[in-house]
Amino acid sequence: SGGAEFCCYYFHNQTVAMFSHEYHTHYNPTTVCQYNIDVTEPEELVDNCDLALCVKNLNLDAGDFIKINHRDIQVTYAGDKTPSYPIRIWDHKVSFWFTSDTVDIKPEASWAITYTCLERGVDHDLCNICDDLTRALSSPRTRTVSGTGFLA
Repeated sequence: SGGAEFCCYYFHNQTVAMFSHEYHTHYNPTTVCQYNIDVTEPEELVDNCDLALCVKNLNLDAGDFIKINHRDIQVTYAGDKTPSYPIRIWDHKVSFWFTSDTVDIKPEASWAITYTCLERGVDHDLCNICDDLTRALSSPRTRTVSGTGFLA
């Protein structure tokens, strides 16, 4: 305990799940993390896809939040009110921030965000995209690396 911790992550895959379960067990209580999504794999999706983000398992401490920043949308999530809809970003790039503080620390605090890049010009079932992502990323084809799932 003491100073703040900063972390920064970059994601280039078409579909990824990022999660932090019981995040106070592995992050300093005053942590700020930046997550940068810039889909470059597969190559044919660069400048040819839009992101669909799904916020899942939201159970943040008082004072902790996730903020999504893009030129077209800025949204902040706090508490435990998990949205039941995807966020569509008309771009293959976005960043978001996770920030925690020392107020009302809950040992079970957690969050998860999944995303996929949807090819432009193709019809997509946005109503079920979050459920589809959850199923796909919990399949045996998924690789997990330190709190992040990649669809292999």
